[in-house]
Amino acid sequence: MSNSPAGDVDLPGSLPRLRQALADLTRLAGDADASSCQGLVVFSVVREPALLRLAPEAVARLSMHIADRLRAALRPADRLYVLGEWEWLLLLPNLPSSAPVHLAMLKFRRVFYQPPLAIGGVEVGLNAVCGSALSPEHGKDPLHLVQSARIAALAASQRGEWVALYDPEMEQESTAQQNLVTELQQDLADNALALYVQPQVEVASGRCVHGEALLRWQRRNGEWVQPPLVMATIERAGLRHAFNRWLFQAAALTLAQLRDAQVPVDMSINITAHDLLDPEMPDLVAQALTLWHLPPERLCVEITETVAVEESQEVTDVLHRLRGLGVRLAIDDFGTGYAGMAYLQRLPVHEVKIDRRFVAPITDSPRDREIIRSISSLARSLGLRIVAEGVETNEVMDLLGELGCTSAQGYLHGRAMPLAEFIAWWREREGRAG
Repeated sequence: MSNSPAGDVDLPGSLPRLRQALADLTRLAGDADASSCQGLVVFSVVREPALLRLAPEAVARLSMHIADRLRAALRPADRLYVLGEWEWLLLLPNLPSSAPVHLAMLKFRRVFYQPPLAIGGVEVGLNAVCGSALSPEHGKDPLHLVQSARIAALAASQRGEWVALYDPEMEQESTAQQNLVTELQQDLADNALALYVQPQVEVASGRCVHGEALLRWQRRNGEWVQPPLVMATIERAGLRHAFNRWLFQAAALTLAQLRDAQVPVDMSINITAHDLLDPEMPDLVAQALTLWHLPPERLCVEITETVAVEESQEVTDVLHRLRGLGVRLAIDDFGTGYAGMAYLQRLPVHEVKIDRRFVAPITDSPRDREIIRSISSLARSLGLRIVAEGVETNEVMDLLGELGCTSAQGYLHGRAMPLAEFIAWWREREGRAG
């Protein structure tokens, strides 16, 4: 099965992609009748040697033929999306039961081999495995639901079958993985996760007026879990919405504690592109700020640049609602995706963060220096703040000032610290008594 994220390649068939599917699932979940469910079916072409020998032009034509056949088999309410070069997703809205999903898998699977597909007059033998999942039975989170359908297709392939409905037993996790999920669920409910603060320092003045809140989790046995593993566990367990609710409240509490300690430092938090498909997100942010009586401009929400690759109306609406609250917006890891700088003119953002892979080598790389100079020049012309990540030496810090960066973040100034330690660090740096 293909794991290529939609948006990474130019896929044939002129079909909407994963991001639109997630937006449609979110909208349908809000409008759904309590007695109905949403069905998802993933089709993945079985890779055969003859298929892998096709020229790229033949692959494109064959994929378009498949997409056309799938479209022709749709009911008026059904929706079709492309997930990868040989992978499609079918959304069946407002079903009375799970029965239509199984029928759809059998019906649409025939599309791949009846009648035989041909390229240049030569028949191409194709087959597809199908996996399906149901909402809300197999998860209310849209991405979790799509992943469940893909897992079902993988399970069907591994069993030598052609179709399968998702079953939690398909995810045969080790005891250690199961324990990790269970403990994370409990600690999230008990507010036992933590946000550490990494300072951002103004290049010109050397003052710290901003920080980034970074997730940290220590298990009950004392073991620290790496943040990527924490986030992967959250996604796998379908806890993203619950985690975001905690994150916004924890960030607001951190800002309130900084205010009470008379430390005038604003705060950034990170969200994923998929979070911007949640129409409730601006409301959760607003609730957290209101609860702790915080000016919204104290909070900056960092989004990955990939969100700009395939903008949807849902994403645009959420971004403008966040900006309407007065919350600041930033593009994180700028320059790592293939989106051009023109996105800065369209997205309602206040700052860009230049990825560390461009920052670290600037002492030896004229090319990377010129990239940063170009980003800084455009960002300044748009009135945006420019933050360089991964700053570890004074030499790099000096060069960033020459290249026009506003602020710097990295081990040169400080690692992520518990809040009390950050406050002490800030007071010492600012020459204030504790």
